[in-house]
Amino acid sequence: MSVVRTARLLTRRLARLAVACLLGAAAAPAVHAQDVACEAGDREVRALRFEGNRAFSDVELGLVVVTTPSSVVSRLRIVGTRRCLDPDEFPRDLLRLQAYYRRRGYPKAEVDTTVRAVAPNAVAVTFRITEGAPLRLESLTIAGLDSVRDGARLARDFPLRRGGVFDRNLLEAGRDSIIARLRDTGYPAADALPEWTTDLATMTATATLRFVPGPFTRLGRITVQADTTGGRLPRIPEPVVRRTLGLRTGDPFSAADIVEAQRTLYQTDAYRRVEIRVDTAAGVPDSVANLIVTVTEGDLRAARVSAGWATLDCFRTQGDLTSYYFLPRAQRLELTGRVSRIGIGDPLDGAEDLCPQAKNDLYSDKLNYYLGATIRQPRLFRLRRVPSLTLFTSRQSEYNAFRRTTSVGALFSVASRAGSRLPSTFTYQLELGSTEANAAVFCAVFSACDRDAREFLARRVPLGALGYSLVRDRTNDPLNPTSGTQQRLSLRHSSAFTGSDRSQRFSKATLDATWYQRLGGAGSGSLLIAHVQGGALFGGAPPQERLFAGGPTTVRGFRQNELGPVVYLVQRFDTLTAPVTGEVTYFADPAEVPVERTIPVGGNSLVVGNLEAQLRSPVLPQLLSLALFTDAGAVWDRKVRTADIQGRLRFTPGAGVRIRSPFGAIRVDLGYNPYDPIGGAAYYVTEPRDRANGTSQQELYCVAPPNQLLVRPTRPGDAYPVQEPGSCPADFRPRAPSGFLKRLNPSIWIGQAF
Repeated sequence: MSVVRTARLLTRRLARLAVACLLGAAAAPAVHAQDVACEAGDREVRALRFEGNRAFSDVELGLVVVTTPSSVVSRLRIVGTRRCLDPDEFPRDLLRLQAYYRRRGYPKAEVDTTVRAVAPNAVAVTFRITEGAPLRLESLTIAGLDSVRDGARLARDFPLRRGGVFDRNLLEAGRDSIIARLRDTGYPAADALPEWTTDLATMTATATLRFVPGPFTRLGRITVQADTTGGRLPRIPEPVVRRTLGLRTGDPFSAADIVEAQRTLYQTDAYRRVEIRVDTAAGVPDSVANLIVTVTEGDLRAARVSAGWATLDCFRTQGDLTSYYFLPRAQRLELTGRVSRIGIGDPLDGAEDLCPQAKNDLYSDKLNYYLGATIRQPRLFRLRRVPSLTLFTSRQSEYNAFRRTTSVGALFSVASRAGSRLPSTFTYQLELGSTEANAAVFCAVFSACDRDAREFLARRVPLGALGYSLVRDRTNDPLNPTSGTQQRLSLRHSSAFTGSDRSQRFSKATLDATWYQRLGGAGSGSLLIAHVQGGALFGGAPPQERLFAGGPTTVRGFRQNELGPVVYLVQRFDTLTAPVTGEVTYFADPAEVPVERTIPVGGNSLVVGNLEAQLRSPVLPQLLSLALFTDAGAVWDRKVRTADIQGRLRFTPGAGVRIRSPFGAIRVDLGYNPYDPIGGAAYYVTEPRDRANGTSQQELYCVAPPNQLLVRPTRPGDAYPVQEPGSCPADFRPRAPSGFLKRLNPSIWIGQAF
């Protein structure tokens, strides 16, 4: 059996094993409630079931009872959580379920239970439910909103409907929703009295909500008080505090606006304490609410320095200096500096052996840096957005793909306030910079195969881009989510209208979504993560805007950015001379000629999918967790019809370890790549050599077989022979790595992958 066939067979088995583990973990029961610890002599709950329930799911009922099953993997005794039957709480679970049903509109519901031994000191618990007929809502009256502005609008989407089940939880939720809307539209004293009657003979109910909105109220005097305890004098003027509040005398009273004003003051980070309360002093009309705002200032300056190491950045450091009160109209000033490639980049090189993967980067010879100054205003007029302006200079590179140097740049953004349910950001970026890329990249991507065309693309030109991003985050923890979903949309557009050079005009859209789901209950420590990403690029985008995949945050079986179109730089080539005509062509035999570098060129279309299960480690479970994953993805160029990569998904299974740390999870992964190298164009780049006239010349030769590009002999004044223009075939395919270990791609990352 060939090595390739053996590797493919092994890959299929690994993929099946990963899928089986994922499905097995996903089969863990979702029913869970309060954890019940096990002690000596207790009976373990191996299974918990509900029978006869049609109105409510097992998950809902599982949250009502205390009895909770052990996690599926707990039988191994080294992972999972064991839970036992509480003899005191178990009888009360029947009462809890019965009360829950009656409150939700099933007054005749009955609950019984069966406890069946399944092993020594282990039982399976079943709650048998007879729901009975539900109470139907015969009529619902909402009174007291006739005198309220837009009263009908306030009562929209009421959760109870005539003919539906009379659910008191929904009745109270609807009442609370209307009261909150009243208090946000000028009625701070609003209240409601719920009334209902039931007829068990006819199984019907009638309900009435009588709202007492109180007087329509506007904001009166707004008094700002600074805490001067200890003789401290306020450093931030009172007009600045008022402007940041965004509240004005005469505005309709709104509880939501008052909370938002308090949050805005806190988010300036200039205050340790902010309190906004209604002045209850006598003599104030009911239609006027005076506010007292009390603020306690904190430190108005903060500094932070951090350092770290990464496989692609080598050593890196970052420093921030923030002033929380800089100017009255530009209250916050942030100075930021970042430097990476320390140890390998000039002038701070000399530690190349500590960063072997970064050393292999074509653009690791110079430091990457960012120096920026940002000013922010907490509130722009009365808009619910935060404006900011950043001036910066930077140098950044993408692994073996390009290096972008920005001499000077400006970024203006208007972002949603923190806490928004759908935070979005509008940006306009204008920068003057240049892009370095290998000659082979310019030739393969932009058809700039001669020296003058490459210099034209690499010159310093303006780039102006409009951007919009939208995030929908419904996860339970922004740093270490274990449940919920998150979606991100990003749009960018560059054209003559935005101030871009004609070589920098494009439109780009990317969308990704992530799902997090616990496996086996909250105490199991297991997690299932699913992620998808897609992107499309239109126009002649510069290299830094193209789409890339491969590496620790996308498809882990491939090295950084190497999933998708690539070009190869070879170390040598052979010359083929036609016997009759004497015409000369250059070619490189992929079976014999070694590849010096693989250069990703990116694409204009991207699809990525990931499925990962994180399982509790049997060793040091509080520190470590194990991961099984399968990644899939494709990157291609719609303008280049290459059957090898045109929208073809590649799957790479793998495994890893997650190490908990104070600064996030450290991920160590091994991805397995079963595929042969992707076919691409092959080039040979000569060393710079002086022409006869003293200028430097460097030639780029297409050497991918079977190219027919003729090479003319050296002429007077030429440093090298010149190859005729033409497209280079993408048929060069390096030798596939032999052996299982050589197909493993290791990666180290800090934080969640997606």
